[in-house]
Amino acid sequence: MRTIFFKVSAVLLPLLLMIATEGVIRLFGHTEFFIPVQGKPEFQTVNPAYAGRYFRGFVPQLAYNPFLKQKPDSVFRVVALGGSSTAGYPYLFNSGFPERVAARLRSSEPVRQVEMINLGMTALSSHVLRDMIPHVKKISPDVVLIYAGHNEYYGAYGAGGIDRNLAFTRTLLWFKKSVLFRGLEKIISPPVQSNRTMMAQSTSDVSVVMDGPVYDTGIQNFEKNLGAILQSLNQAGIQVYIGTLTSNLQGQPPLGVNTSASEAWKEGIQSWGVGDTTAAMNSFLRAKEYDPVRFRAPQIMNDVIKRTAAAHGAIVVDIETHFNSSVGDSLFTDHLHPTALGYDLMAQVFFGALGDNFMNQSSYLNAPDPSRFDAAYARLLIERLRLGFPFMEGLTEEEELQMFGRILQVHLESERSADSLAAMVVQGSLPVYEALLETHKHDLISSDTMQALAHMRSLLYWQPFNERLHYQAAELASRQSSNLAGEVLQLVVARDPSELYLNTLAALRLRQGAMRASKTLLNWVESVNPESSVMLYNMARYLVQAGDTLNAERYFRRYQRAIASDP
Repeated sequence: MRTIFFKVSAVLLPLLLMIATEGVIRLFGHTEFFIPVQGKPEFQTVNPAYAGRYFRGFVPQLAYNPFLKQKPDSVFRVVALGGSSTAGYPYLFNSGFPERVAARLRSSEPVRQVEMINLGMTALSSHVLRDMIPHVKKISPDVVLIYAGHNEYYGAYGAGGIDRNLAFTRTLLWFKKSVLFRGLEKIISPPVQSNRTMMAQSTSDVSVVMDGPVYDTGIQNFEKNLGAILQSLNQAGIQVYIGTLTSNLQGQPPLGVNTSASEAWKEGIQSWGVGDTTAAMNSFLRAKEYDPVRFRAPQIMNDVIKRTAAAHGAIVVDIETHFNSSVGDSLFTDHLHPTALGYDLMAQVFFGALGDNFMNQSSYLNAPDPSRFDAAYARLLIERLRLGFPFMEGLTEEEELQMFGRILQVHLESERSADSLAAMVVQGSLPVYEALLETHKHDLISSDTMQALAHMRSLLYWQPFNERLHYQAAELASRQSSNLAGEVLQLVVARDPSELYLNTLAALRLRQGAMRASKTLLNWVESVNPESSVMLYNMARYLVQAGDTLNAERYFRRYQRAIASDP
């Protein structure tokens, strides 16, 4: 008996010691998925350090989307999941499709609070997305938007890496929940620091031959993970909208060496040259399918998306068809990441799927162009991407950095402040929000009010609780009637739905001819303060434009009495 006791103790004591150690570490240094917003304890946001557990020597940037810890029924909460295209690469997150969807939702229901929580990260595979689902369910979103599938071979734990087995990967991710395990992992296998692009860092097994074992593993892993994700969200009563995948067919030659891919690409070029766009796009599609460097998802991934969505009650959002029908437009910045126009097109399609619960779209929902700073920032990231694998081969890391350094220097010495400030942000010497503030100030000095408003729009995403910024943005936007002015004011109202800002937005929507939105806003103000002189005046204007002159006269008389009694 004593022998058995000692044997059991020999096994249990180390285990109990590990559990105790884990508990102590968690008590003093556990990395939570969501963390409180400093100075705003009623809000929380995604912990930018959490994603580090999925990568070695790299922590992807995350959107800054503060949201309420306790979700009221009146709030419409949306979570977006996916890789770099969901994150908005190469732009800052405020130009990606999730924020464009949120802008449409807010404009359609101007007094309804909309929370967009964008969890998109560079190089995220379906393994990581599946691991994040318990955190998503805890915050009870009304809907989840998914755009994922391009990272199944070279993303985190992709099939092109060393850990291809699904069961092994799921077990490893389970162990990574342990603080002790992650600490030991860093000691045993310390991260290798690299300045190469993520595309270069994430590629180990470069060649993924069509219908080969790695190709098949990627598809199987994606289908199993996606099925588990959709099933879990469906069981929680969360509606999912999942987009089909699109990529640059017309503008991107095969990234790898393959005879079938090269021949299909040449056929596409020839067909395009004689004006046969249908044949050309079919050839370009074949070239992508045979491309052995699979940074663009194979077409079969869309088949997986459609049948898995059908099995688990998810709604398919056909992004691919809308992009393919716009072959003449410039929709891509590189091999698969959309331009600002492309991201807005994605948002239109997602919003169309959500649209049954929201007002009809109007012209004032059209997307503004990205600001000069956002455009310069995106341009620099693409320049860096194209200096590395697989766009340029044979360069050492030092040579890549030297070439990009020269590009940065040109931007730093530019007379255009947006270019020089974007270069400072990319090289890490200036925070984004400080660069935006400086660019905004320069615009005001130059009397470039449109660019000042565009940079103010970006600033409101980075400093959503800055009350002084709210006032400055509302004052600047109130002088204009553009789509951009409406979006800026809507962002202000989203954080501060005060009578002042609601009245200002109502007046702007009235000038734009957005009658339904202006009426909604005015009704809301009237329900809170029926004697608001600004509301009464704007309501009279609204009724005149609506043809109801009798009630317009009544409201105008109330307005006159209100200003007469105002000391």
